[in-house]
Amino acid sequence: MKIAVFTDTFYPSTNGIVTSIIAFSKELADNWNEVLIVTPYNKWIESFTYKNIEVFTIKWIPAIFYPDFKITFWFTPNLIKKIRTFKPDIIHFHTQFIIWWQAIIIWKMFKIPRIWTFHTYIADENYLKVIWLNSKIFWEMWWKYNNFFYKKIEKVIVPSTNAKIELINHWIDSKDIEIVSNPLPMISSNKEKYFLNKIKTENIVLYVWRISKEKNIDVCLESIYVVSKEVPDVLFVIVWDWPEKKDLQKLAKKIGIENNVLFLWKVPHGELLNSDIFDRAKLFLSASPSENQPLTLIEAMNFGLPIVWVDEKWVWELIEKNWFKAKNENFWELAIYIIKLLKDHDLCKKMWEESKKMSERFNLKELSKKLGNLYDKVIQEYKNKY
Repeated sequence: MKIAVFTDTFYPSTNGIVTSIIAFSKELADNWNEVLIVTPYNKWIESFTYKNIEVFTIKWIPAIFYPDFKITFWFTPNLIKKIRTFKPDIIHFHTQFIIWWQAIIIWKMFKIPRIWTFHTYIADENYLKVIWLNSKIFWEMWWKYNNFFYKKIEKVIVPSTNAKIELINHWIDSKDIEIVSNPLPMISSNKEKYFLNKIKTENIVLYVWRISKEKNIDVCLESIYVVSKEVPDVLFVIVWDWPEKKDLQKLAKKIGIENNVLFLWKVPHGELLNSDIFDRAKLFLSASPSENQPLTLIEAMNFGLPIVWVDEKWVWELIEKNWFKAKNENFWELAIYIIKLLKDHDLCKKMWEESKKMSERFNLKELSKKLGNLYDKVIQEYKNKY
């Protein structure tokens, strides 16, 4: 099978969309499929190589509203030529920006079935605040924009039941929605990088994600301030550096916890999983209210980390007996749960076992097989239809 993947964000970015695309693409390629990834150009992308995977880059301009995304041109003649020679059996696109239009144009020309994965709640108020468009009018416009494209594709993939419910509530037919969870990437048992080998404290709280306003890292810092009064040697390790890193460093210094916070520069995903970072942590902390099915959470569970989070409707089906939930933006409540876990070894061990058990449902090979079967089904239905 030949699969053309369209995405506005790709390697070396380390967000959940990229991680999911790379994990699925490698597994599909290992099973004799050919994958063409169409994405905006960057100078590091040539270092990404894998058997049966080809990356085709297109020109772009920066998306000023969000640093990790690029705006591509509506029509790229070289891409048309590439698609004509590659001859994909199916198009799978992952982001809703201009590259989406490229996929639509290609469908018009070549009549190739299309699938889209709903990764991110762009219309969530927390994201809209980031791009200065937090209004009911824009919220409605965004869903109309999404629905316009939904009518032009064969299937929508969502990673969770909650995401499916959200789409149904916004006029997407349930029969057009399929659930395929984000996969847990293959992780080596051999540690190749040591970032925390000089850190003496055992009370490490971990955050791995984009540092941006909608993630509410400031709430996490405020909770660590409270924790530091009870557990003075607590260390909050934050992996990924932008776009809000400097503001958070200033906040940490302002509230007097600069010695309790370690900012690690954006660590390449492979190095992160094969390092000592997850192994050294006691728990995983997030105050983000706007997630779909975050891969870093799945990875944290795979390493057995208990989870401390806000009561976030999108992740309840991911975490059950392995987490404490606080009210949104309530740093006091987050702090209480962090202190409880850091001081109670038996509780921490019990939740460690639950996290490991929960992570088993995200097996890459099984989910890739499910995705491949869905591709086959969509291709066959499309042939029968046309």
